[in-house]
Amino acid sequence: MILMKQNLSRKSQKMKEFDRLAYLLFIFLIITVASCSTMPKKSIDMDGSYSWNNESFDINLENQSFSASGEVTMWIDNERYRGKFNGDYEILSSTGSKWRIIITGPFNISVATVIINGIAAHVYHDGIWESKPWPEISGGLFNADVDGDMFSIILDGRFSFKGQCAPDGENKLCRMNGIYYKVAKGKVVEMLSGDLSVVNKEGQWIGLRNGEYAFIFERSELDNTVTLKESLFHLPETKKDVFDDI
Repeated sequence: MILMKQNLSRKSQKMKEFDRLAYLLFIFLIITVASCSTMPKKSIDMDGSYSWNNESFDINLENQSFSASGEVTMWIDNERYRGKFNGDYEILSSTGSKWRIIITGPFNISVATVIINGIAAHVYHDGIWESKPWPEISGGLFNADVDGDMFSIILDGRFSFKGQCAPDGENKLCRMNGIYYKVAKGKVVEMLSGDLSVVNKEGQWIGLRNGEYAFIFERSELDNTVTLKESLFHLPETKKDVFDDI
C-alpha cells in the first residue's frame, strides 16, 4: 500500500513537471509568434536636426546586371483584386532604370509580368499587355511607388549614391532625390520615401505605408553573371509574351 502511494506520488510529481514544461513551452511559443509578427517601426526622422554634408558612395558594384528570385507578399489594392497575396518573384535588371518582374502564385501559376524602362511600364496580366506610368502600376501591385534604387537595395543589387549624409548616432542618415536612407556598417538598412517606409528585419524587406503593410520581399538567390537581352525590357511587338513558351 505504501509502495502504491509512493508510485502515485511520483506520477503526480511527473505530471506536474510535464504540465509546467508544457506551460513554459506554450509561453515560449506565444512570445515567439508575437515577436515574429511585430510590425517594424520606422526610425528615420526627417525633421531631426542634422549636419548635412555632400557625400557619394557605391554599394554592391559587382551586381550591375543581375537576376534575383525569392518570395513576395503583397497587399494589393486595385479594381480587380484587393487583399493579401503570397507568391514568388524573379526580377531581372540590366541598369537602374530597366527591370523585368515576373510574379507567380501557387503551383507556379503566372500572375503578372512587368516591364519597366524608365518611367514607362507595361504589365502583362489576363492575357493582355497594359501600359501605364510605373508609379501607377507600382501603386496597384505594391501599394506604393518603389523606384529603381529602392528595388536594387531590396534585392542586394547595385546602388550609387550622390547626395547628402549626416551622422545619426552610430549610423548615418543620407538623402537623395527625396528619399532618405539609413546606413549602418556600409549597408542600407532602412528607407523612407514620402509615406512609404521600408525596413530590413532579419533578411526581409518590409514595406509599410501609413502604418499598414504594403509588401514583404525575401530574396533567396542572386545571379550577377547573367546576360540579359535588351528585348527583355521592351514591350513585345506581338501580343504574345516571350515567356509564354517557357
